[in-house]
Amino acid sequence: MSKMWSVAAAGLAVAQSSAWAEQKPASVPVENFAALPVLRKPLLSPDGRWIAARATVDGKTIVAIFDADHPESLRRTINVGDVDVASLTWAGNHRMLLTAESFGISGDLPALIMRLVSIDVDTGQSRLMDAGSTGAYAGDVLYTDPSGSWALVASQNDPYSYPSVKKVDLATGKASTVEKPRDGVWDWYADDQGVIRAGVSYDDRKWTVWYRDKPDEKLREIKGKFDKADEGSVDKFIFRGGNSWILTNERTGRFGLYKYDVATGTIGAPIFEAPDVDIDDVLYNEATGEIGGVSYEDDRYHVHWVDADLASLQAKLDRAIPNHDNVAVAWSDDKKRVLVWSESGSDPGRYYLLDRATSTMHPVVDPYPQIDPALMSEVKPVRFTARDGLELRGYLTLPRGREPKNLPLVLMPHGGPFDRDHWEYDPIVQFLASRGYAVLQPEFRGSTGFGKDFVEKGYGEWGRKMQDDLDDSVDWLARTGQIDPRRVCIVGGSYGGYAALWGAIRTPDRYRCAASLAGVSDLPALLKHDRKIFTAPRYYREWRTQVAGEGNVDLRAVSPISYAANLKVPLLIGHGEQDQRVPPQQSHDLVDALTRAHVNVTSVFYKQDGHGFDNSADLQDWLRRLEAFLAKYNPA
Repeated sequence: MSKMWSVAAAGLAVAQSSAWAEQKPASVPVENFAALPVLRKPLLSPDGRWIAARATVDGKTIVAIFDADHPESLRRTINVGDVDVASLTWAGNHRMLLTAESFGISGDLPALIMRLVSIDVDTGQSRLMDAGSTGAYAGDVLYTDPSGSWALVASQNDPYSYPSVKKVDLATGKASTVEKPRDGVWDWYADDQGVIRAGVSYDDRKWTVWYRDKPDEKLREIKGKFDKADEGSVDKFIFRGGNSWILTNERTGRFGLYKYDVATGTIGAPIFEAPDVDIDDVLYNEATGEIGGVSYEDDRYHVHWVDADLASLQAKLDRAIPNHDNVAVAWSDDKKRVLVWSESGSDPGRYYLLDRATSTMHPVVDPYPQIDPALMSEVKPVRFTARDGLELRGYLTLPRGREPKNLPLVLMPHGGPFDRDHWEYDPIVQFLASRGYAVLQPEFRGSTGFGKDFVEKGYGEWGRKMQDDLDDSVDWLARTGQIDPRRVCIVGGSYGGYAALWGAIRTPDRYRCAASLAGVSDLPALLKHDRKIFTAPRYYREWRTQVAGEGNVDLRAVSPISYAANLKVPLLIGHGEQDQRVPPQQSHDLVDALTRAHVNVTSVFYKQDGHGFDNSADLQDWLRRLEAFLAKYNPA
């Protein structure tokens, strides 16, 4: 571990400069792009002295804790095993809370099991919280006492029961019930003093808030509903410092932040509404309980700061590191120290510690020290119009150092499909660009973040208008003269893998080849496995409508496996055998059908990976296969 750490932290500047000096723009090695981040999601301790970050070593997750002023000084590493870490947070300066995820069986059904673990930073010892009763399904940490003595946790007896709220002693793991489960209440909210202020249940366009003003009051029932006849959605309620707010799309169709009157159950005046996109998150002033800012993303990440001091700080950061998204991700309790994340489309980013008392800032974590941003390709936000007049967005990456004319194209639709692309470093995009390809990432209809109407335009449009948008994005780019429409390959993962398969089947004259990673091939079978993949998380709507559309639609008609014998375009298929999101059987069955039909297909299955790559060797293998596949069927 110490050897790994010396590369990760001790020699940041030296490691970067020596590695970069040996590289040429055309020869950035594949292993550089395949390297997983050295450290992930660092957290600043409340006193601002320590940083904790996650890492993966030999397939095991570790938590590394080091000195914020001297990142080369490692305090401790804690091995948490081969579980997925859903969340990690400081509980005071000497303890951390970790929520671990793993798949198991509840009754006769597979289920996601969540366990809450307390870690003593001084000794490295860990303890399972509430182990004897509901700890196997511990959910959200609602509040953590500043001293690190106790926490409020939403906890379930099994994945299908309503959660209670428990007060957990973080030293002993013992828990007592604060709020019993209530029918319909999935969401509990604590204020900034550790008081459970509300539980919320939803029913179509109505909601019920079980609310109290003071700690010693009983919860009282408050009814609320949307004024408009059309469907609206509530993302969450916020109760802090005696204030109450609601994040909803009822007013404009886009999620905005509004005051909420708990006495009448009505939505009040707006705090902030973004012009044409949804609000993503709300940032608080922990000292006052007031709203500090609101984050949203159009082509880039933004924060609308309500707090004038924080707005001034943001302006200084943006001047100091121009042409980057600069985000204050964590603060010390006294607000004098700030952990800042800075990235761009061509820069994988790094974390800095800003000391506001001295106005100095130094790097503390470089997740991708092997990547030189100067050798990466610029990622540009683009806009274009679909055939039915709908305005679409996307990101275009052109290969660095090549004339932007008649380039070969890789069309890369995102997964989800109820998700979106971002202006950020993507190792596969940059790898393809480094090999001479233009890469286009369209935000097709159904992509989230652009309002309710845009999401709903994707309902029932798997393989239909969502696929039209991909074709239209290629036509638009071809008209600019930057790409050769006769040299296009479609590549994607998850839903993007489905779109690649379906594009090769539906419009084979458009694509010279297709590559699918963890792609969906059989929609009816996937519905039986997991309906959530067809649901935009912020929206409450009947799940089948979202994929099949209104009426009785045969989903086999838009399933690639139904047309295996018709496929003529060369295919590359990859899948992780541990995938819990899209079962690997989806790809196994498709490969078998294609093989029987004598279709040109190459496949690879990774034994240890899930819905994505958990180790560098497998990602490197996939990139090498993809490079060879493209070189053969769509050479740059």
